[in-house]
Amino acid sequence: MAIAHTSHVYHRTLDPNGRDSLARFARLIRPGSWVLDLGAGPGILGRYLAEQRACTVDGVEYNPVAVAEAAPGYRRLECADLEQMTLADQFTGCQYDYILCADILEHLRRPEALLAQLPELLTPSGQVLLSVPNAAYAGLIAELLAGDFRYRPEGLLDATHLRFFTRLSLLRLLEECGLRSVALDATLMDLGHSEFANDWASGGWAETWSPAVIRALLDRPEALIYQFIVTAVPATEAGTAVDQVPVEVVAAAQAALATRLISPALSMALVTYAPDLAVLTTVLERLGRALRHAQQRGLLTGVQLTLVDNGPGPGWRESLQSLLAAARLPATVEVLSGQGNVGYGAAHNLALHRGGSAVHLILNPDVLLEEDALSEGLAFLAAHPEAGLIAPAAWDGQGRRHYLCKRYPTVLDLALRGFAPAWLRRRLQTRLERYELHEQAGDAVLWDPPIASGCFMLCRRAALEQVGGFRPDYFLYFEDFDLSLRLAAVTRLVYAPQVRIVHLGGHAARKGWRHISLFLRAAARFFHRHGWRWW
Repeated sequence: MAIAHTSHVYHRTLDPNGRDSLARFARLIRPGSWVLDLGAGPGILGRYLAEQRACTVDGVEYNPVAVAEAAPGYRRLECADLEQMTLADQFTGCQYDYILCADILEHLRRPEALLAQLPELLTPSGQVLLSVPNAAYAGLIAELLAGDFRYRPEGLLDATHLRFFTRLSLLRLLEECGLRSVALDATLMDLGHSEFANDWASGGWAETWSPAVIRALLDRPEALIYQFIVTAVPATEAGTAVDQVPVEVVAAAQAALATRLISPALSMALVTYAPDLAVLTTVLERLGRALRHAQQRGLLTGVQLTLVDNGPGPGWRESLQSLLAAARLPATVEVLSGQGNVGYGAAHNLALHRGGSAVHLILNPDVLLEEDALSEGLAFLAAHPEAGLIAPAAWDGQGRRHYLCKRYPTVLDLALRGFAPAWLRRRLQTRLERYELHEQAGDAVLWDPPIASGCFMLCRRAALEQVGGFRPDYFLYFEDFDLSLRLAAVTRLVYAPQVRIVHLGGHAARKGWRHISLFLRAAARFFHRHGWRWW
């Protein structure tokens, strides 16, 4: 005899726009259809189909209490054990457009005996809609690895579950019963919202296992799939079985598990030279907000900030240390000073070599982060292991768009952008916009831009170390262009517009003849190294 459902577990509301299995079934069923609901429970779905979709609904339910509650919504509702009845005898002469097996197969000792009866009850275009829990869900596998197999009042190990399925075993069972999958979907469940949340959140397996074990557990397309939802038809009427869930479901699961469950440590570097302390105070305040946002979302563990003081002179260290202390950043902070003005790239390399985190942020002291900038960047890196450097969307202090990603520069591009009068820039605006990738680097992700600005570079440390960080011989200007090209040889650069910043600096030509001289010397070094392009 089948185990009766406990009524409180199966009381759910049906949101027709929801993402759970009942809502998806409701959207799949055409108005006015004939429906057979097997394992009807309290009749949530059947009542909705009858009242809102004008369907004729019959059903079977084992629990007499549930039958009494559900019966008003059904044309006919049998109180019977699905494992003891022959459906064709009970519903003689009936054929259905849809037969529902919503969360029922796992409760049966021999689900194949039920499934084998369904083809003869379908109309010529009829379909079987079924949902089952995924026994390969990350939380369940983790519990098995921990040596446990814990039944609960509800969930994947509901105390009334007798059979367990993975995607492959479910599809194999359907084929053995004369049915074939023509559509495969899934519902997702974040581990933090599942019955395994405690083990993930505090003191359980997620905190005690090695990163290699966690990575092996989670790096699977179906790791966060909680239920499979299958549309099946008689095998004689179907072609090749659909055996893969939609790519967007896999992508969502992978992004969710990566961003939730593999939280990297972050190192950050700021290089200053006679900074505006009021601006730097605001920069650090905004940085603190972004760090807390990422930590609260579970995207970030430890944080280390290294501020490299390039002077001028030795008098800046105390002011910078006081400013960092007042900022109360959720990070370990350190000021490096006394090395003199070694240049922008060389100073950043000092900070890079002091950290050991998986992700490293190169940040200018005149960049204001939006609150979710780090969260979005870390989530993108976690979901896209092929990405090695993220460039953000940027605006200036007056709200005007800045384009940080660029094509490989020509001498003419740089001269126009940095030194040409406004009237000439206006006449050649189309050329400059092409150089700055205006059409590509807008509101959509852009992979593989040739150049990324150095004011904000969120990088994988492994890629930075592989290319040796910045080349120190640039001193100031073009070190980011050079680094971009070298990184592109070992990883992928990506412009991610969901990562948003405000950049208050730039414009070498407006900083005096010394900066112009540094700019021109660095440009000559860059072109000599990577190739001259004049126009």
